[in-house]
Amino acid sequence: MSIIAGILTGIVGMASLTLYPVLLAVGVPPITANATITIAQVGGGVGTVLSSLKELRHHWRQAFQVALLNTLGGVLGAIILVHSSNAGFQKVVPIFILLAGVLILVPKSKREITKNHWFNVLGWLGVFLVGIYSGYFGAAAGLLMIAVLSKIINEEYAIYNAMRNFATFCNNVVAASIFAWRLTIDWQVIVPLLVGLFVGGYLGPIIVRYVPSRYIKTAVGIFALLLAVYLGYQAYF
Repeated sequence: MSIIAGILTGIVGMASLTLYPVLLAVGVPPITANATITIAQVGGGVGTVLSSLKELRHHWRQAFQVALLNTLGGVLGAIILVHSSNAGFQKVVPIFILLAGVLILVPKSKREITKNHWFNVLGWLGVFLVGIYSGYFGAAAGLLMIAVLSKIINEEYAIYNAMRNFATFCNNVVAASIFAWRLTIDWQVIVPLLVGLFVGGYLGPIIVRYVPSRYIKTAVGIFALLLAVYLGYQAYF
């Protein structure tokens, strides 16, 4: 399962969305599950960044800008999580996943709006806000980031997905450091998660080079909606 999660991480950022319900099912508390996955995702991040070097080769400046803004948001999100309760956390997660699923399935506007100054400002603000969410939970944060970057980065999917991989890695390193210090971690599952996420994370960007992104995003969006309904039922009923 961790290899599959790693592949999805490299494609669109789905490790938390995939592994979170699995850890809940085996009895890991919500916040502990999230913190454990975040630490394990550092391994996945190493794999995705190594595999994305080809796409990042001529785009490091933008990649660092995205990573810096996203990571600053991630620090704030991690601090919020440290002071959250399991009950409140479990109730808000399905809402974020539902929003991500809807966002990824909404067709991209054909209007050329990326030259609009205020739209670009909102886009970069979105990178920061997704960083907050990523530090707080992270499930489907990749979907949200892809949606934002697709509007402000005028490149092919594989390139802004590589930027997302780099930004997510930086964000996870910082958040993982905070979580390891302040939260309870299920260390028993860390090693298999790290290995699986690294292998899958390396394979994900390679798959992106050959599979049409519209198929990937449609499948992931539908899965996110179904998972939001399932987790929402668990949290509210």
